[in-house]
Amino acid sequence: MNPPNQHYYGQYPPAGGPPLAGQPQPGHQPPPQGSGSYPPYTPPPGASAALGLPPYSNYNAPQGPPQPGQYQPQPYPGGASSDLGGYPPGQAKQYPNQPYPHQPTPQGQYGQLSALYEQYPPNPYPYQAPNANPRVPAPPGQWPQPHVTPQGYGVPPTPASPGYDPAQKAFYAPIDTSADAEAIRKAMKGMGCNEAELIRVFTAPKYDNPWALAQLVDDYNKRFIRDLKKDIESETRGDLETALLALIRGPLEHDVRVLIKALDRIGTDEGALMDVLLCRSNADIRAITAEYKRIKGKELLIDIKNDVDDALFRLYSMVLSATRAEDSAPLVAVEIDQKVTELQRATEGTFGANVVSVVQIFTSSNAAQLRAISEAYQRKYHRSLEHVIEKEFRGDMEDALLYMLDSANDQARSDARRLETPLCSTPRKDRLFINRVVSLHWDRNRLDQAKAAYHMHSQLRASIRGTVRTLLSGDYENLILALLRERQ
Repeated sequence: MNPPNQHYYGQYPPAGGPPLAGQPQPGHQPPPQGSGSYPPYTPPPGASAALGLPPYSNYNAPQGPPQPGQYQPQPYPGGASSDLGGYPPGQAKQYPNQPYPHQPTPQGQYGQLSALYEQYPPNPYPYQAPNANPRVPAPPGQWPQPHVTPQGYGVPPTPASPGYDPAQKAFYAPIDTSADAEAIRKAMKGMGCNEAELIRVFTAPKYDNPWALAQLVDDYNKRFIRDLKKDIESETRGDLETALLALIRGPLEHDVRVLIKALDRIGTDEGALMDVLLCRSNADIRAITAEYKRIKGKELLIDIKNDVDDALFRLYSMVLSATRAEDSAPLVAVEIDQKVTELQRATEGTFGANVVSVVQIFTSSNAAQLRAISEAYQRKYHRSLEHVIEKEFRGDMEDALLYMLDSANDQARSDARRLETPLCSTPRKDRLFINRVVSLHWDRNRLDQAKAAYHMHSQLRASIRGTVRTLLSGDYENLILALLRERQ
């Protein structure tokens, strides 16, 4: 803090008012000629203590040798002084591009800070200063707005899908399940099983919310001191059993069970792996990895590493890092163009595709950004990005990249294809088809769009209802139609 300015045109101010320039005051001794400065200013006794400042010392007096850790002006490279106003003649406007010099901190301080940054990454939501009076809005531009990047920092996170976050229970009103629990028990009690009654109860509209169905399962288990899942396993068989278990487990546990089955056998089920992990929100990915560790007792990424090749492991390691741009992240034209250029250099512009660069762009972009990248690539290079992927990649990596690209370009048509492929293949892949039907069952809007797209783009040019009735039969057919909301 600089001392108060007590000099007015070379005179101390008199008690009665400001002096006139050039008029000496009584008792004042002018400075010696040629000195160019007045005697050092000394504040009244106790002034520093009243202001909460350290004892005042003469600014112009020698301070003695610097103490350890005290700042010492250091010269910049080239002779320019780091102290204010210390540039050599002719270099007053030359500002060096070097960081301002500083004294070294105590040993180990930077090492500890680096370790903390590695353990706790920076907050993705930059600090925004609050308004002093919350009732009076701050004027525009008074406080800095959150910094927005294409990775999604500074934007609201995408909420978890229904059934993936226990906090969602706070918004769910419990319902009366006693009659339905009795009906389920009666359907499985005694000789035989009334499968039609099970289908009627489990697919009732009141259980469209996964938390409502979870309540029914818990109420059944507590009321009859039984395990509903074991009862289903003992009373049903085949594809009907698979579909009922997939339904009553709920979306999160079922995803984990699909992963466990896909990784716990000779040959990985890549289709099931892609269905569960690709094109998912960060919140869903974190929930899946945590539930997998709870059920299996192992890290999901470790199990994936033991089952896939190195290139595909890099892709899933980036997916499981949960750093995908949030759905509300904006589209930045400059960055979209940069990613398009990088994709071209990593594929067509080099000998052998740069897998890491391509995977990084695909896994870090949300659906809107990836769709914008695909459209920009077509405009800039007059080739579809899908054709480039098919040309530069093979096998599981090609399938995974095309899976993400198709879902971003037209999710409804992509869902329709994923329903048709296992249903119409030879032999029919019922387990994969069931997983996809149950997944769509929990998202009514997405299911309706997929059914409309199926009717438009199906190779059979038929509705999903017509295809199911043609290829399936019995209670399994009735359950699938009920899950697709195509009841008779």
